This record gives sequence, structure tokens and C-alpha cells, in this order.
Amino acid sequence: MNFLKQPDLGIFFARLGLGIMLLMHGIAKILNGIGFIKNLVLKQGLPEFVAYGVYVGEVVAPVLLILGIYTRVASAIVLATCAAILYLFYLPNGDLFTLSSHGGFKPEIVYLYISLGFCILLSGSGKYALKRD
Repeated sequence: MNFLKQPDLGIFFARLGLGIMLLMHGIAKILNGIGFIKNLVLKQGLPEFVAYGVYVGEVVAPVLLILGIYTRVASAIVLATCAAILYLFYLPNGDLFTLSSHGGFKPEIVYLYISLGFCILLSGSGKYALKRD
């Protein structure tokens, strides 16, 4: 077997990378609260309870991705979370396609999360998961 032809291992690392990166954001929200998110939600005229969805998108879904449980559902939640981030934070500022001083898009990390989310949504959990789909 060719070592470089390991799609299941690639999916595993995509799940780990996306899950760990998002979970770090979730842990920060657990430790510091979601006041910033509540303000963004209220500015858009949405009810305050919508802000608590950040815990699902940045704690629950990443843990599911890392473990490989309901990965397609978890990646759909991540995609919804990313859409909310773009809508609440970047769209009002007109920064969806604005370039940063370093040459990348200002929300490039969100676009990376979206790319990985679609890869996992379309590929499933792969072989290295607690519950393969």
C-alpha cells in the first residue's frame, strides 16, 4: 500500500484539525462568557438566546468531530456556526471579501473552517472514528 494514499487518515486529520481549532474557541467562551456574541446577536435584532448556540457550534460539534461520532451532523452544525459568524461579525462591517494587511481575506479562518466542514460533510467520518458513517 502506498503511504500517500490514505484517504481515511486524511479525513481523520481534517476532523482533528477542525475539531481542535473550534474547541479552543469554545473553551475560551466557557471561561470568559459570551457577552461579545450576545451583543452581536442583539445588534442584528435577534433574540438573546440565539447567542447560546455558540456552545453547540464551538463545543459540542467539535467534540463530536474529534471523536468521530455523528460527524456529518457535527460538520453541518459547524457550517451553520460559520454562516452565523459571517452574518453577525463580518457582513455588517462589509468584510466578507476585504483583504487584510497580510493579503488574505479578513475572515479567512472562517473560510478554512467552511472548507474543512464541507470536506467532512461529504466524506463522512472515515475509518478512524468511534461511530463510522
